[in-house]
Amino acid sequence: MTDEQLNVSDQRLEQGEKRLNLIGRHAGILMQAYQTGELDALSVNEGILRNLLNARIIYQPEHGQGYRLRAPIAQLIANLVVDERRRSIQADVADKLDSIRNQVDVFRKAHQRSDMYLAELKLHIIEERVYDLVSEFDEAIHSLWNRLNTDFGFAASLDEKMAENQRAQNQIERLLDGLSMVDYEECIALADGHVKLRQLLVVQLQRRTSLQRASMLEIQHRMIELMSRFREQQSRSLLVNNMAQFLRQHPELKVSDYTESSEVPELFNQACGIRAGAHADVRIESTQQQTLDVLHEALHKTRHLRTEQTSSSESAKAMAQFSDAVLETEQRQLKQDVDEFFIDAAQSQYPHSALDYLVNNELRWQPEIWLFQVLSEYQTLTKSVQVELPLQRRERAVSKTNEVHIIEDLIVQPPKRVA
Repeated sequence: MTDEQLNVSDQRLEQGEKRLNLIGRHAGILMQAYQTGELDALSVNEGILRNLLNARIIYQPEHGQGYRLRAPIAQLIANLVVDERRRSIQADVADKLDSIRNQVDVFRKAHQRSDMYLAELKLHIIEERVYDLVSEFDEAIHSLWNRLNTDFGFAASLDEKMAENQRAQNQIERLLDGLSMVDYEECIALADGHVKLRQLLVVQLQRRTSLQRASMLEIQHRMIELMSRFREQQSRSLLVNNMAQFLRQHPELKVSDYTESSEVPELFNQACGIRAGAHADVRIESTQQQTLDVLHEALHKTRHLRTEQTSSSESAKAMAQFSDAVLETEQRQLKQDVDEFFIDAAQSQYPHSALDYLVNNELRWQPEIWLFQVLSEYQTLTKSVQVELPLQRRERAVSKTNEVHIIEDLIVQPPKRVA
């Protein structure tokens, strides 16, 4: 950096420190102005008013009117005290995305000129822009949750509840429209193989926006649940209020004892039938003998079942040992076929394809198992043998969004022979 740039940076730091200190010294009158809407000019001398005006903390709309807080200062206080009624959150997605594109363009031009200081500075600015973008959505979602727990949760009437619901739905739609402007294909193109840019513009941005979409979906479910619960409570309250109004209109009404009525209304007839108590009659000997016979027969069947389970477990163990022996034999045969493949490749003068060898020799192995065994056996060879028989992989990328590759074939090059 030049001396002139250092001087400008020092001046900004000094100016910002002075203005933050000015806000701290006069926090009381600023909070009073935030609460009432205007600054009490009579309680402040002219010097303080002049300093606050010069620092762009307050302003006077017209001559003769009172002093008011500027919008950024009012928004700062609203964010600090979480004042949902006065806090406005706007995710200017288009402007932020355009700023990110411009910074990425400058970053790449700096890389081409090998200006590493400017490139590192622009990379930090891109990181700040991405953080600002996702933070705006996080703040908006946090504001929605607070509105659900305050304005929406404590609405007294159905009209107020529906109005709050509509406002929240409109804000969710605006946020979803803003999230839809984030084009992940464009972010991948902007990253263009750069690891840090890919981490910022693809991985981090996609993960955060996915979580934000899930949060907004949860908010919508919560609003529907609260609305249905409110309607249920309102219906019960309406029933009680109508009953109370009916009793006020008919003070002479006396409710009869419904237990003495021949026809009980369905509203009151909600009690379940009472089951009579029951116990075994110990005086009947035939019943006891019958119970003992049933228990003896059940024990006899259980003994036979245990014997059958023991024999079945022994047969299952024998089958498992037989299966292990078969698998061991197949493993030895697979290893022998792979060894013959490497011997054939070493004696040949042309490159050997593992899949072609599998098809030409009519081997019964699956292609995936065969390629995995060839690669495993090749890694067990000594370094000198691997130098003589270089192995080439034919791979295919799964997609453009990740770096996973699938091995389609293995080619063994023949050893170089001296003429």
